[in-house]
Amino acid sequence: MVVSGEYISHLSWNAARQIRSIFSKQLASLTLGDAGAAVIVERAPKGCGIDVIGFTTLAEHSRLCLAFPSTVGPGAQMYTKSRTLHKVAIDDMAPLVAEVIGEAGIDLADIDYLIPHQTSARAIRKGTEEFARRLGAKPKHVVINLEEYGNTSSTTLFVALHKYLQERRIHKGDRVMLLALASGIEIGIAVLTIENQVDRHGRTN
Repeated sequence: MVVSGEYISHLSWNAARQIRSIFSKQLASLTLGDAGAAVIVERAPKGCGIDVIGFTTLAEHSRLCLAFPSTVGPGAQMYTKSRTLHKVAIDDMAPLVAEVIGEAGIDLADIDYLIPHQTSARAIRKGTEEFARRLGAKPKHVVINLEEYGNTSSTTLFVALHKYLQERRIHKGDRVMLLALASGIEIGIAVLTIENQVDRHGRTN
């Protein structure tokens, strides 16, 4: 069982007390929200489950997002160089995505649902466009649920996956790419093929 929980809304509350300009380095904190997720991982039948998974850390970018104890309320406050972080993330993610899909023996166009880290709708769309330009293909669907749930950090991919399973959008045989991004920069990519348990055991199990 893999469990993660995020209680980071204090970053939003503290940022709201201090932000005076759209150029504030705390602006990204306004998208943050709280969530919890638990996933049970077990051996899958041949032809489904996790096709390929990989993680890497690019520590040279670690100072693009920093958090400190708050001076205005409980919790912390976070400062992000959002534009620079977005640029270096795209520059470094594109070759990693190419490597992962190459290892899986597929093309980006074979991905039915790309679930990226929910930073901002604009960043997700621009990032997808850049992937398409560099890799010569694009996924069939890109999941954006930021307006409903915000950026819940380590749980954001599973919140989005749960929503799409619950809404019966994802079916047996669909390929899903989880594209995780954490400040640091930590990049995680997983490609998985949905098995028939999605129908047999219910959409959210």
